[in-house]
Amino acid sequence: MEPPESDGESRRPGGAPSLAAGVEELVVDGIDVIQAKAALARLGERGSADLEALDAQRTIALLTELRKLSGAVAAIEARALVRLESAVADDSLERGETPRQAQRVARAEAAAALKKSTSAAGQSMSSCRRLVRSMPRVLRALAQGRAMPAAGHQVGRAMGPATPEQREQVDRILGAHLADLEDCGPGEWGDEAARILHALDPEGAAARHRVARRERSVTVRRGRHGMATLTAHLPGLDAARIRKTLSVAAERSRADGDRRGHQQIMADLLADTVLGRGEGGELPVVDIGVIITDRSLLAPGHADAATVEGLGAVPYEHIREEMLRALEHPDPEVVLALRKLLQDAEDGQLVAVESRSRAFPAGLGRLLRYAHQTCRAPHCDASIRQIDHIVPWSQGGPTSLDNGNGLCAADNQKEAAGATARAITDEDGTRRTVEWTTRYGQTARRRGVNFDPVGTALRKAGKAPAVPDVGEGGPAEPDHDVLTPVHRLFALPELRAVEEDGEVQAAEVHPEDARPLGEGPAPDAGPTTSRPRGTERPHPPAGRRAARVDYLVVLPPTGSRARPPEQDAA
Repeated sequence: MEPPESDGESRRPGGAPSLAAGVEELVVDGIDVIQAKAALARLGERGSADLEALDAQRTIALLTELRKLSGAVAAIEARALVRLESAVADDSLERGETPRQAQRVARAEAAAALKKSTSAAGQSMSSCRRLVRSMPRVLRALAQGRAMPAAGHQVGRAMGPATPEQREQVDRILGAHLADLEDCGPGEWGDEAARILHALDPEGAAARHRVARRERSVTVRRGRHGMATLTAHLPGLDAARIRKTLSVAAERSRADGDRRGHQQIMADLLADTVLGRGEGGELPVVDIGVIITDRSLLAPGHADAATVEGLGAVPYEHIREEMLRALEHPDPEVVLALRKLLQDAEDGQLVAVESRSRAFPAGLGRLLRYAHQTCRAPHCDASIRQIDHIVPWSQGGPTSLDNGNGLCAADNQKEAAGATARAITDEDGTRRTVEWTTRYGQTARRRGVNFDPVGTALRKAGKAPAVPDVGEGGPAEPDHDVLTPVHRLFALPELRAVEEDGEVQAAEVHPEDARPLGEGPAPDAGPTTSRPRGTERPHPPAGRRAARVDYLVVLPPTGSRARPPEQDAA
């Protein structure tokens, strides 16, 4: 139904809608929301012949509008919670109560109104306060149905340690990337916000990590029907190693005929390993990808967040500490490897080469997992279980980076669910995103992870220098006038790929070895492989499990735009 026409008096100056609220009263711009809610309640309770007569297209349209309605309600709820907090504070001040007591009263009242626990209501109130006061673009996306309520709360929680000025900066950058985030899961919204905050305040990120590290813990909560939930609050890299080790072991067990579910095997293996029971056997060797920029390694004042495969953004200080610990105190169960990756300057995604085989080779599959981190289906944050051909191999789809997508097991069955996907390319033929289409025509787009959200937002705003041309004779030399100060100052010989296999095993990074770009190799430079001084290349002894941690150092592609100086200043 169309809303009633405004009489010109219902709206306040500046286009703000009028509101009348009270017990059993809620009128917005002359629309009686209480009556609308009662009608919706009757429809939900009793159903309708009209609802039963809807075809698939109209039912989808109904669900879409209801989703948008829930976003608008969530945005109003956020503003109402902030107003409740303020009103209770004013009332408590008149009563002579302290601000702390006023906060407790506000949380108790919010918990009763929302039917939540006091703790959950307090968390919602805090995240809503950050959105309402400092992040108007995210709040607008929520009100317009472009962001789900869970995504808004993820962003609000990620902004907890930030100052109001930093939240406003993060809000502007998220607004610039809204088209790319609209079909992402809530986890990626929060991850993008955390990555932006890290780039804006690297020193604060390091301090926050040191504080958080002291809060590691293990808790057990009673579940239902004789079960319980075990939670371990661990450093990100340790958690990623545990998750992937259990996941790989579960996949092997299922391949050997185990009919238990993937998650069941992971849970049983964790319990058997900790309690020393059962016949789980040796845990497998796994690779854990850790993506970190050269800025984070060499110039912490300009550091970016690191990314742990399957986990998301973590403070750069966490990874630096782990690398130094592994170099100074070699662990036979951990083998370090450095690989050089290049990211696209336009959108921050990782780039790589093609393959001619049907199955994705280990190297290409590994890079797709690094580039995607979580399932690339719209709105999904599940772990990547399989690498999918966007255009199926049976239909001529190549095994390449542009035609590969990291998906969970359920979303890899997209064809069986009537869905199709296609890569969207720019005028140069470079893949930018992937568009999913359902049988009934609903579309959504999901791209790879942007590892440089601040820089790409600045470039979208037109603040970047032009891209130098690259001739057909090979890649151009770096343009020293275009590169940021950090990239002009530092170039590590340790990051050059070994000719045989493109890897640098157990590489060691020493800032004093850095030299200006363009001066060529050091006079006595030998093979690009380096090891911790005084040690041999570590190998796990027989019968012991191992984990190889790949620290992937991301550099701007040769001859492309680098981060503008304004970003480093920020």
